[in-house]
Amino acid sequence: MARAVTRHHRVWALRAALLATSLASFQTTAIAAVRLCQPVVSSGLITAPTELEAKKRALDAWKILAQQHGEPYASWRLAADKLLECLPHKTGGFECLAKGAPCTIEQAPDRRELREKRLDM
Repeated sequence: MARAVTRHHRVWALRAALLATSLASFQTTAIAAVRLCQPVVSSGLITAPTELEAKKRALDAWKILAQQHGEPYASWRLAADKLLECLPHKTGGFECLAKGAPCTIEQAPDRRELREKRLDM
């Protein structure tokens, strides 16, 4: 009985090894995303009656400036070196500043594709 169980385990181990080898032979292509950034832009000081409104206006002003680099750069979420700061204004309300480097995400081309282009294939 012990001999049959041992043989059974060896058969399964062999099958697992064959499956792993066949899966490893498939070529996989990894595609990487790259973040491309422009120089930092600033909304300037924006004043509003509430802090929430001042933040929204500062971000809107930043997005307009960032969009000058193209629509994909107008995302605050993708921006680098971000700063959104608000302080109470001396005459009431709040004053906010939004500052950051507008960025976008692009897919990096496959290395094989770059090589083919370089070799005119």
